Amino acid sequence: MFFSGLNMDDILFRLIAFLIAITVHELAHALVAYSLGDPTPKRDGRLTLNPIAHMDILGTLLILFGPFGWAKPVTFNPYNFKGNKRVGKILTTFAGPLANFVTAVLFAFIFKMIFPSLMDDAWSNFAVELVNAVVYINVILFLFNLLPIPPLDGYWIVRELLPQRTALKMHNVEKYGPFVLLLLVFFGWAGFIIFPLQLMTNDLIRTITGLS
Repeated sequence: MFFSGLNMDDILFRLIAFLIAITVHELAHALVAYSLGDPTPKRDGRLTLNPIAHMDILGTLLILFGPFGWAKPVTFNPYNFKGNKRVGKILTTFAGPLANFVTAVLFAFIFKMIFPSLMDDAWSNFAVELVNAVVYINVILFLFNLLPIPPLDGYWIVRELLPQRTALKMHNVEKYGPFVLLLLVFFGWAGFIIFPLQLMTNDLIRTITGLS
């Protein structure tokens, strides 16, 4: 059942996995920005593993009862970055999705270590379901956030990689991004993009961890 998906009727597993995923995601943004010289994340109290600091109430409720959710974005000021500002913005932005991928791999390793000792009882089933949920949610957030649609991380990464003149022209379409995103999610079109990538990501994690 590992990597097979998440029973979306199970609110407890979904909540725990989502809180872990958003915490590592937003903390990664904050840590990289702070390490590059921007004090804003520390000032805002985002250099913490406390999920409450990263929660958006509406976004959390929607992940429990709806098709998607979100966290409170980390604010950073690239003008405070040491060195190349554009590189700093890319590193800070990519850190969030990368943290989700790393978390998925770590929990897959945990699964590999604890699985041989699990007995067929309620607690072992709970452990398997929880680890499975954490891996699943983190893989989905890793892929979803890399879609090049504003306001997702993938869009800002692509924009910073483009020539500055082209990037400035994209500013005019950014306001339409959230509407496009909502259409993709509510009509299930995002799944057509993410599902094949999810399968490849799962295979990559299995290869890294040696899971069969």
